[in-house]
Amino acid sequence: MVEPSADRRAVFRGVVALALNDGNLTFGEKRLITKLARALRLEDDEPKMIYDSILDNTNLEKGFDLTISEKISVYEQVLETFLIHTDKTDDDLRIIAYLRKMFELSDSEHRAILRSLDRQLEEIVHRNVRQNIRYELKGTMERLSEIVDNFRVLK
Repeated sequence: MVEPSADRRAVFRGVVALALNDGNLTFGEKRLITKLARALRLEDDEPKMIYDSILDNTNLEKGFDLTISEKISVYEQVLETFLIHTDKTDDDLRIIAYLRKMFELSDSEHRAILRSLDRQLEEIVHRNVRQNIRYELKGTMERLSEIVDNFRVLK
């Protein structure tokens, strides 16, 4: 279950806990977690503090809340990292789906973010690479939809 939150620390904690759920952090999960920490603008000591709170099962002080535009920016940055720098495993997809649910991003917001990323690819990536990414994106987004549908939101 996903409890929507704008709290930077709660978002990071939820993603790390999800990634640790199977007892193994893949390279892709580590990359996404690292990108998420940067996108959330966590202080240098916060990721370790949050990680330790998961292992010790202790409560965490509330962090700063994200604005709507910050949520979209964080999601876009992590999604871009997922699309370009991971193997696109189901473990990686679960992180993307979790963030989408936690930030309560609608289908139209998600599609707008994908269009924005596609425009950025036009500017920076060679045509053949761009076509390959688009092909992978289509299949991956179909799988993401399946995973997103399995998350339940607490209200």
